[in-house]
Amino acid sequence: MAITYAQETGLTAEDYVGVIGQTIMRDRRPLANTARIQAMLDGANFVVTARDDDGTLVGLARCITDHAWICYCAELAVRDSHQGQGIGRAILDKAAELLGPRIGLTLMADEEAVGFYRNIGMEPANGFWRPRSDRS
Repeated sequence: MAITYAQETGLTAEDYVGVIGQTIMRDRRPLANTARIQAMLDGANFVVTARDDDGTLVGLARCITDHAWICYCAELAVRDSHQGQGIGRAILDKAAELLGPRIGLTLMADEEAVGFYRNIGMEPANGFWRPRSDRS
């Protein structure tokens, strides 16, 4: 199975839910709120995807960047059925390639994902979080 990695615009809420709903993040995102999911996608200005041979979305990185200094990755997700195949790393590698060497990539990792990010060579950094009060 060949995977194609590319920057995409216009990713649909249905595609997003199809991937996130098949990951550990499914309970951490408002997947039943299609309008909010679409707003999240509309607000992301840099999305990199992984699609299999038949075009099925198997992974994605939803990001926001200024295209000059930094790119914040809000989600890196790979369907549970496709994990362990290097897809997550390849998505981030494609993102770095597209962004170029002058733009750093940052993200907040859930505790269970910290080992993955360390294993692919990302460096830990201090960060802060102000939680949202509306999770719907």
